[in-house]
Amino acid sequence: MNREAINYVKEAEARVNELRANAEIEIKEIEKKKEQEINTHKDFTEQEIANYQKEKYDNLEQVLSKDEIVIDATVQEETVKFDAAYKGKKDLLANRIAEEVLRKYGNS
Repeated sequence: MNREAINYVKEAEARVNELRANAEIEIKEIEKKKEQEINTHKDFTEQEIANYQKEKYDNLEQVLSKDEIVIDATVQEETVKFDAAYKGKKDLLANRIAEEVLRKYGNS
């Protein structure tokens, strides 16, 4: 081989090495950008999930709060009814006991 061909091959090899180095740098930059995009999408998705969970939690809290109010009102109504029934039965029982005592011991 002549000198010119040898120099041409050396220059070609140097150029190939340079292109490989540039390609590796470019691949690393692409991978870095890809990772940044993935992280951006991941952060966005996590934020959306957190917002959704908070919204559902808040809605559930509102429903539970309304249910608690309804239950409290129902318990209050039932308490009043049972209290009235208790007092009525207590008076009735006291009257029956008094009648029985008078019947049994009233003529003595």
